[in-house]
Amino acid sequence: MIVFAFAAAVTVNRLYTELYYSRIVSYAGSCGSFCGEVTDYDVYDGDLASYVLKGKINGTQKAKITLLTNELDADYGDILSIERCNFEGFERDYLFDSRTWNKSRHIYLEAEKIEGLTVTKTDSARLRRILSNFREHMVSELRVEMGSETGGFLSGMIFGEKQYIENNVRTSLYKTGIGHILAVSGLHVSIIAAVFMRLMKSARINKYFRFGAVNCLFALLIMLTNYPVSAIRAALMLDTMYSAELFGQQNDSFNSLSISALAISLCDPYAVYSSGFILSLSGTFGIAVFSPYMSEKFDSDTFFGKLGKIVSAAVCTSLAVMPASVYYFDETSLIAPLANILLVPLCTASMILGLIFILTGGILTAFLIPAEMMLSAVLKIADIASFVGAFHLPHTCRYMPVLFFISAALTVLIYLFSGKRTAVAVTIAAAIALNFTAAAVFRQFRNDRLTVAVLGKSGQCAAVISNDGRTVVADLSGNNKSAAYVKKYLTENGFDRVDSLILNTAVQSQYAAYIDELKYFPPDKVYVSKNDVIGGKAEIFGEKGMSARIGDHELELRDNVLTVTDGETELFLLPAAHEYEEKAEVTIYWGKAKSEKKRDGCIYLTDMNNFEILFETDGEYSIRRL
Repeated sequence: MIVFAFAAAVTVNRLYTELYYSRIVSYAGSCGSFCGEVTDYDVYDGDLASYVLKGKINGTQKAKITLLTNELDADYGDILSIERCNFEGFERDYLFDSRTWNKSRHIYLEAEKIEGLTVTKTDSARLRRILSNFREHMVSELRVEMGSETGGFLSGMIFGEKQYIENNVRTSLYKTGIGHILAVSGLHVSIIAAVFMRLMKSARINKYFRFGAVNCLFALLIMLTNYPVSAIRAALMLDTMYSAELFGQQNDSFNSLSISALAISLCDPYAVYSSGFILSLSGTFGIAVFSPYMSEKFDSDTFFGKLGKIVSAAVCTSLAVMPASVYYFDETSLIAPLANILLVPLCTASMILGLIFILTGGILTAFLIPAEMMLSAVLKIADIASFVGAFHLPHTCRYMPVLFFISAALTVLIYLFSGKRTAVAVTIAAAIALNFTAAAVFRQFRNDRLTVAVLGKSGQCAAVISNDGRTVVADLSGNNKSAAYVKKYLTENGFDRVDSLILNTAVQSQYAAYIDELKYFPPDKVYVSKNDVIGGKAEIFGEKGMSARIGDHELELRDNVLTVTDGETELFLLPAAHEYEEKAEVTIYWGKAKSEKKRDGCIYLTDMNNFEILFETDGEYSIRRL
């Protein structure tokens, strides 16, 4: 059955790719028309909006595309017609893989250079509009009653609305290991369904009617939270569990999870590209299958037996999601089991109180007072824990996720061949020790060598230079997203601090961006080129430039040229428009450069961005794309 199910899911995936996906992406790079219905939209600051349209390319090929334009006052179900536009595919970027993310949403193209855009108002999708308006109203009420931070956090837990949660708040939750609470998944659906079923059982309602009523509740919840695949998976699994009662069968969690995963994979072949789907499956396996197996012999009638089951559930769930967490979030939390035991119950209680507030139409505001107190405590604890580098295991290198998945596969093999809990536990312990050792060895390997990471997009340049335990961040081009690239690189590679931050262009805006993004990597010193920084402390280096020492290497910024040298090997970072005749072993140009003026043997960031240069002790170096 396992082989058959896997083969069926893979076959459907390949057929969908060949018969549908490949035909749509073949339009990338071409011009044409599009007419489609608005299925989703987001409104941003500056009167901009992003619309998801489901319709036809040139009146023939069915497709879903995205459109970024001025806010059109278009709602769900309205028709947007584009006379002419350029269709472009999505890109994989170091900061965010928009291609895979949109692939999981079945969106494969975006429209650019739009001409002749018209909006036709319709009266369709009325239910979705009502639910959307209700959701927005409730989110607004929660933020007003509880404050923007805790109200946004509770909105994220109930509705999956993460845009109201500050970036650093989200980071602290993931660093602490409870970021899964923001996904509308099995926890949310299970709580609501359990309460609903208990009330109907107490009222002695017929089991067939209960089954139909709980399915209506599932459908309403999924629509209200905007169709997250993790909630659909949870609903299918719970549906399988509740249906066992109808046929007089005993429920099996592993079977229920497998059936729901297979059903989703067959109906939605690209669900496997969704991080929410993978994390939801992993977490549910940990708490519903792995934990009961490991704690089967615990005596539930004793205090220590009950405590053992609680600890087992937290540990097993954290272990189950660890490989996916490292892959998707650049690091995994080592205190996740403890955080799940202490903090998730507070979040769950707050979510129940919030649901009561929402289901009563926002009347019972008194329920939000204890919810706000509990969530404030959760956020404070998560923020403090996020500053402790020893609590996190970073991605460190591209092979770490592979090593985690190999460890998981080895654990499964040990279980299949031995069937003993002790052997499984020893294998898991050995695998964790191996991964810790590998991360430490690679970190030390990098620490002994000069590493220069060049980050940014479209010719922009921010550099992270590290050697011998010291780290310098130098932003040379002043792009507003460079700080986010730097934060991702520091997180992924296990840095816990920045010795010096150098800002050379657009100092005022960049200072605010970096101080915010590097909250968990606070720079000891900040050097700026101009005296226009509002607030904070910074040293001004002006026209004379500045210099710093990193291990055995000298770093110098002068005349807008950044030089890193150890006396023998040199690296230059400079603008493409700069007339610079000196030569170095590695010369990197950022900004626009005319093709006829490009020099051989140099790196141009318009052609190549987001890479890492690792220098060996003998002066040789290697380049790795990030």
